[in-house]
Amino acid sequence: MKQFSKSLLNSPILHFILLGTVAFVAYTQLKPPDRETITVTTQTIDALVQQRESIIQNPTTPEERQSLIEGHIEDEVLLREAYKRDIDKNDYRVRKRILTIMRSSLSEVVPEPSVQQLRKYYEDNRGRYMTSSSRSFEHVYFSFNSTKLPKDAKAFIRQLETGFDLSKLGEYTLMGNQLTEVGFQRTAASFGKPFAEAIFEMPLNRWHGPVESFKGIHYVRVTAAHEPRLPPFEKMESYLRTDYLLTKGRESQVRKIKALMKKYEIVVDGK
Repeated sequence: MKQFSKSLLNSPILHFILLGTVAFVAYTQLKPPDRETITVTTQTIDALVQQRESIIQNPTTPEERQSLIEGHIEDEVLLREAYKRDIDKNDYRVRKRILTIMRSSLSEVVPEPSVQQLRKYYEDNRGRYMTSSSRSFEHVYFSFNSTKLPKDAKAFIRQLETGFDLSKLGEYTLMGNQLTEVGFQRTAASFGKPFAEAIFEMPLNRWHGPVESFKGIHYVRVTAAHEPRLPPFEKMESYLRTDYLLTKGRESQVRKIKALMKKYEIVVDGK
């Protein structure tokens, strides 16, 4: 038995098997992991070359062609690594960009509307296009440190009530002395919210002042109050066409997104 064991240990066959086992284990442990394949097709290369030539209007040299291929491979490697690191999920800007591209891919080409379609669309959505309440008013402006600022407000108002030429009073302002059909938001943006609130509360055709804005001191008379109204179709047609196409495109997107939602079970906490 001992003689058999000794001969077995000295057997070249056993040595070969042991060496093979060691080599296999070493290869298994040390071999590089399976690598992903990045294939750059001729169609991709042609598209890259065509895109470049459309911009620079010159033929692509072999060196430039190789550079395009290397750049594409670099981009593909970085993109795949980004996906592995969930950058597309964690970076807000990347997420927004992907969402924008995805929504665009769901968009359809909306046919140009006829005039009849636009008129119906305008009538069906008239509430969206009603103007806001507005005021027409005239004013005399003084800067805060003006040497022309009236010392007696009541006497100055009496002078205004005589119909004195406003352009000869006060100081120059880019907006002029008369403003027509100005809404609350525009008035607030131009002079400040307190000034706009004062204008919209004033009775018509009476001079008031001094009224302060963030620009200076004003004497003001509201000449007309305008209620919300629907502008004429002809005035709105160009804007309506753009709005119609955007709205119909969005409706198409929403339909497709709702269809995609059916593939998911959506759970909202608290509901």
